[in-house]
Amino acid sequence: MAYRVLRELWAFRTSLVFWLVPLVFCPLPIYYAWTDFYTEAACGYVVIIMAFYWSCEVVPIGVTSLLPVVLLPALGIQSARDVCSNYMTDVTMLFIGGLMLAAAVQRWNLHKRFALRALMLFGTEPKWLMLGFMSVSAFLSMWISNTATTAMMAPVASAMLDEMRQEEEDENGTSNDLELQEVKTDDPSAAKERRRTTPIDDTAASSVEVIVENKEPAVVDEKTRRRRDRRDKGLLLCVCQAANIGGIASLTGTSPNLVCAREMDAQFPDGPGIDFATWFFFGFPTMVLCLVLAWLCLSFMYFGCSLCTGGCSCCQGRGRSRRQDAITKAYAELGPMTFAEGASLFHFVLMVLLWFFRDLRFISLDSGRAAGWTYFFVPGYFTDGAVCITVAFALFFFPSERPRFICCRPSDDERTGPVPALLDWRSFSDRMPWFVPFIFGGGIALAGGVTASGLATWLGDQFSKVDGLPDWVLLLVMCAAVAAFTEFATNSSGPSILLPILARMAERLCINPYYLMVPASISASFSFMLPVATMPNAIIYSYGKLTVLDMMKSGIWLNVLCLLVLMLTTHTLGIAVYGVDTFPSWATCLRDGATSINTTMVTTQMT
Repeated sequence: MAYRVLRELWAFRTSLVFWLVPLVFCPLPIYYAWTDFYTEAACGYVVIIMAFYWSCEVVPIGVTSLLPVVLLPALGIQSARDVCSNYMTDVTMLFIGGLMLAAAVQRWNLHKRFALRALMLFGTEPKWLMLGFMSVSAFLSMWISNTATTAMMAPVASAMLDEMRQEEEDENGTSNDLELQEVKTDDPSAAKERRRTTPIDDTAASSVEVIVENKEPAVVDEKTRRRRDRRDKGLLLCVCQAANIGGIASLTGTSPNLVCAREMDAQFPDGPGIDFATWFFFGFPTMVLCLVLAWLCLSFMYFGCSLCTGGCSCCQGRGRSRRQDAITKAYAELGPMTFAEGASLFHFVLMVLLWFFRDLRFISLDSGRAAGWTYFFVPGYFTDGAVCITVAFALFFFPSERPRFICCRPSDDERTGPVPALLDWRSFSDRMPWFVPFIFGGGIALAGGVTASGLATWLGDQFSKVDGLPDWVLLLVMCAAVAAFTEFATNSSGPSILLPILARMAERLCINPYYLMVPASISASFSFMLPVATMPNAIIYSYGKLTVLDMMKSGIWLNVLCLLVLMLTTHTLGIAVYGVDTFPSWATCLRDGATSINTTMVTTQMT
């Protein structure tokens, strides 16, 4: 009887959370309704509701992100006009512009060409194949969404696994037919034309699918089956973990990075803020170190001693040659680079160069301004978001073919007239995850409410009571807390709630705000343990080869290693890039008995 009741309650768990959470926590704002602490308590009530709704996915997370528009004005925390202004900011435009460029790259398969070419260079022995998959996934995740990256790379990884299995079955006298094909994921007839295909995330416009026709089942011993299962798990798991890690390298790589940039501007308007170049100089080396350690960790867990030796016999000789031939054939089918691919690559490189050389703060001119091409514009007017939208706008009129106009027309082409642009609105909207800007804007709106209500100041005061702890211990605890929280909620929700609090805590403890806020944002990407943590994890889990326990066993080690790397780079690169060893003049030290301080922090706290 009790089991039946529990099973019934579990079936309606989302409805229970939807109604019970607001009811259970409603005494919080009611109790403080006629006190000076009301706005803080009311904002805490909103934070609790959104945290539960985000974590349990009571409604789509993009819809949950719209709740601040209703709750903050209703509880008297902020006006609707102020709340809504957070949903379309300069940082949001930077994010949307990046998605436009990513859509153009995906439309013309430039990312697929790069991925296959890189895999040709790395080889097909499992440990090097894993490194190849991780390197490609991490690089692509720097520029396009980690969901799209995983949706593209996971079928390629599955193709290699099926090819390895075919080689082993051939040795046992069985045979399979394997073929790599590109299909449209939204084509309903595709499923009828194949015996079995790997699952593909429906957010990608097209991908690589693996078609295997089993002619005769193979009989394998238990030892071979366990070894094959470990190999399959490792080569699939490495894709989503690398996609999660890759996003930390660039400012546009993942939403927590952009939330950090936004909060630095909002909390410290007189500060230098965060731009693409400064984030890249800190984030890229951090990403590379995390990626290398993740590769070593996963290789040891799933390949064991083969990491240091030549590998197992089934992965050598003719097998390696056949897998290499499969990749080479898939790459050859792409043909030579087209005009559209070259144009997409040109716009991609152009945008990165414009980001890097926009504001060279380490080079000061005689006028006192930093070097860079924005020197010719009004100071502070041209941001990374404006650069991104400028290049993205060009995609909608730049031709996807060589123009058929007078001298530009090929001699053997008699046609004339305009040609399609690199990107059109339908292609963009089909690839645009529209819920993501809502999640991003909702996080910023919630952070604005936490600041406006005074909740950030109050919590900062409470956390400042840990003044006796070394700074590095405080940083480690905060980063670990964010990493743990994002295992159950969206990776932008943790930084959105915590960063305003860390900003106030930094001023209370007289710590450089960069020291707490940047690492906390990066640690939000360390979501390795659960399928619900990120979409890449969910995509890989959907293949049915991994259990939750498999992801947790490897994820806990990756969390530990990446947090240690983050601590190392914060105390080395952080000093060089952000000056985290000094308290800046643009922040105010609010420690008891102090006014404004601009001096070197106590060295013993940092060590």
